[in-house]
Amino acid sequence: MKKIILISLFVLVMIAGFSGISAQETIDMSALRTQIAATVYAEIYSTIQAQFAATLQATPAPTTSGSGVISSGSGSGFWKPTPTYYSYMAKLDKQNKNYMLIYPGEDWDVTWTFKNVGPLDWTNEFYLRYYKGVEANEGKVIYLPAVPKGETTSITLHFPAQDDPGIYNSYWELIDNDGAVILDNIFVAVQVRD
Repeated sequence: MKKIILISLFVLVMIAGFSGISAQETIDMSALRTQIAATVYAEIYSTIQAQFAATLQATPAPTTSGSGVISSGSGSGFWKPTPTYYSYMAKLDKQNKNYMLIYPGEDWDVTWTFKNVGPLDWTNEFYLRYYKGVEANEGKVIYLPAVPKGETTSITLHFPAQDDPGIYNSYWELIDNDGAVILDNIFVAVQVRD
């Protein structure tokens, strides 16, 4: 019954909306589509800008010590205002198999290959940032070399041996030169045998 009432109301609204159009008036569908697309684009753009501004105000800028290690903040990346904040994109192209079985006391490593799939070249200020799990022997911040668009780079990290049986993970994020996370949930996992 509710469906019939809703359909009837919809039909009445449509008839009322088109009753003012005479037979001689025509609707330019191309112009209507353009107007709708412009409205949707403007709405999406203003929403993204508002979210970006809110994130920028809520997040403190990172500080760098003399060694080049970021010393403030954790979790998601730090946003700086930039007109190209969607221009840097990355893809995890290749990685060792996760959940490999290793023996207690055995060191382990991972090699990640990242591809620059965005429209801009990466500078040598892009880096991997550790955020939880087992820390790599190389530290919490690993700088990548400059990578032209469409090219790849590989990074190998080494991890300390674990003596107790279980699953061990290490999670990382790829950060661009503006401090924004362009690839997250990068992880490696191993299983130490019983």
